[in-house]
Amino acid sequence: MNRIISILLLLAVLTGLFGISRLNTKLVEKRRVLGITQADPRINAPPLVVFTTVALGGFRGIIADMLWMRSSRLQYEGKYFELVQLADWITKLEPRFTDVWAYHAWNLAYNISVLFTEPVDRWRWVRHGISLLRDEGAVYNPEEARLLFELGWFYQHKIGGNSDDAHMYYKQAWASEMQSLWGGERPDYAALSNDPIRLQSVLRDYKLDPVVMQEIERVHGPLDWRMPQAHAIYWATQSKKVGGDIDVVFAERMIYQSLTDAFRRGRLFTGVQGDRFIPSPHLEILPFVIKSYENAIANPAERGTAMTGYQNFLQEAVILLYLYNREAEANQLLEKLKTVQPEVPKNINLTEFVFQAFTNRGADLNQDQAFASVESALYQSLMWREMGDDERAAGYEQLGRLVWSRYMEPRLDKKDMRERTGLPPLSEIQERARQRLTESISSRP
Repeated sequence: MNRIISILLLLAVLTGLFGISRLNTKLVEKRRVLGITQADPRINAPPLVVFTTVALGGFRGIIADMLWMRSSRLQYEGKYFELVQLADWITKLEPRFTDVWAYHAWNLAYNISVLFTEPVDRWRWVRHGISLLRDEGAVYNPEEARLLFELGWFYQHKIGGNSDDAHMYYKQAWASEMQSLWGGERPDYAALSNDPIRLQSVLRDYKLDPVVMQEIERVHGPLDWRMPQAHAIYWATQSKKVGGDIDVVFAERMIYQSLTDAFRRGRLFTGVQGDRFIPSPHLEILPFVIKSYENAIANPAERGTAMTGYQNFLQEAVILLYLYNREAEANQLLEKLKTVQPEVPKNINLTEFVFQAFTNRGADLNQDQAFASVESALYQSLMWREMGDDERAAGYEQLGRLVWSRYMEPRLDKKDMRERTGLPPLSEIQERARQRLTESISSRP
């Protein structure tokens, strides 16, 4: 008897689910006509999502809410691995629930990755978080500016920054992947457009549109697409296209911040044998960085934040241009700095400004600033030695060594700090400076 009752109850449940799914289809259509529904969750969805959408109907939201409450508890308890499966279920039930996509990807890239000690294991989880947002979350929600911004943030902060002990491994792994894809620092767009197989791979596997990439380079300058800054700019640009006013502000901020980072260390040097990995300044994008800041300052909602960043950037740029023997540009920039930062004396000349700045630099520099300062000083040293002025060359070499020593001094006895924010050996930085000088000489008319 109990077995018969169980069978009858099961049939009743299945009949109910069938009826609900039929009713849900009508309700979805009615809401679509009235314009009060979100995009159909079945669009671009795999079979499992379509099945749960049709079979569970309106109950999907209730189940998802229950799972979301459970996930909050797991987060509080630090059970991040359990969260992976739970979040995956929620996204299958509610693929338009953008908060879950953002949190799920963050959990993978930030919470779970740091539970591992080996960089290769950490990178696997960081890469998984990026893929989740790019290949699933953003595909289901192509008009969701927040998800596109979060994707850009992973490139800007997780890969491009230095908060993670394994950040240099991430940079090298991503650069190697992009090197294989492009064959150099930038795609050959003409060849790519004539190679449908490669083009399909770029579009399908990386969601990168070469047309958008070319437009970004037209607006923001020639970028090295092996570096994370270029990809942060790409996804911020995509976020800006579909976002509202506040989304545009955040996207613009990511763009000028990433351009600043690219100016500092946005060009990759791999050495003659291709066995080096030394990110270094990308001086060619200077006018594009300035333009980006000026556009941001023109927006009242961003003026204060952008102006502070602009002032700091101009100070750094003046010093780098001077040390790379681009004194005319450095002088122009110094005059521009005087107009936007009243604290800079009106009568100070370029040489005084640079050497005064260097007396206050060293231990307080961040990693990118320290590297750029050391490399540019060594560049000047090599240049003046080439010109026969050994005394001046020795002075710049001493300056580069001084900045390197002052920056590295608090890191020498702290392995974790040295590995995360330290500089390459002086010999490697000098090799990069020598290669840059060779390129500069060969490009002269």
